[in-house]
This record gives sequence, structure tokens and C-alpha cells, in this order.
Amino acid sequence: MTSIIAREYRANAKQCLSWADSASDPNNREAFFALTATWISAGARIENAARIEKSTAAPEIRAAGEPLLGRRPRVK
Repeated sequence: MTSIIAREYRANAKQCLSWADSASDPNNREAFFALTATWISAGARIENAARIEKSTAAPEIRAAGEPLLGRRPRVK
């Protein structure tokens, strides 16, 4: 889900660059560049937060001797 959102943010940034390229007024062009930077920054923050959340997620809790869900116990 996060990568989809970040991808959409990058698409928005690309659209802003296109608008900046076609803008004839320098103030409008600068505004589109600033908006581009905002979209890129937001996408990067979302991806970074997802990486941090994934790396700091609590380990699965289980009773002693019980296998993790979805895993079969080893047969010796």
C-alpha cells in the first residue's frame, strides 16, 4: 500500500514538473517547482516511515513450544 501511495506522489511530482515546464510566468514556474519538491519529500517520508515501521515491528508472540502461525512444526 505504501509503495502505491509513494508512486502516486512521484506521479504528482512529475505532473508538477510538466506544468513548470509549460508555465510562462516565472512565479508560477517557481510555485510548480516548490510543489514538485513537496510531493517528492512526502513520498520519501512515507517510504522511510514504512521501512522504520517494518524494521522495528514487534516479533510475533507465541506460547512456549507453539509454532508460529502458518508454519508447520519440524518433525524429527
